[in-house]
Amino acid sequence: MRLTAFSDIALRVLLLMGGLPQGTMLSTQRIAEGVGAPYHHVAKTVARLRGMGLLCSQRGRAGGVALTAEGCGVSVGRVLRELEADTAIVECEADEAACPLNHGCRLRRALNSAREAFYRELDGVTVTDLVNPRQVGPIAVQLGLRPPAGGTAPGEGAAGVTPVTRTGGGPDSTAH
Repeated sequence: MRLTAFSDIALRVLLLMGGLPQGTMLSTQRIAEGVGAPYHHVAKTVARLRGMGLLCSQRGRAGGVALTAEGCGVSVGRVLRELEADTAIVECEADEAACPLNHGCRLRRALNSAREAFYRELDGVTVTDLVNPRQVGPIAVQLGLRPPAGGTAPGEGAAGVTPVTRTGGGPDSTAH
């Protein structure tokens, strides 16, 4: 099963934010830089994740986006199930007229069962389970933050961090 680009970006945003010290606020622009995706795509993704209660935002100079407690513990299966809900696996799901074999088709049911098995497998995996400080550490440094505990900055070993509560003030710090 192939995920949509939207879901891919959403998972990257959750992993990045989950790997930063709790309460860290980043502007949407900084998140886009951190996950390597276009700003407008990330802004739409952040808005959707906020709507799901996984991110919170604060407007203004000291504002930004942060991961909520629910966002830390959310299952990857739940995230994908919600974000991929309208995505057809095969063309005939989206347009029944696309296939002359549509009447009595068993393939769609089998594929839907396989998709649900995929989600069920990921229901036991949370964002926190997937966060790897060694993966997020270099990105944190690139964004001007201290790496998370267990993460490494270039030329540094794994060391504890002092939590950073916000970064990226200015006009880009508002959540869109």
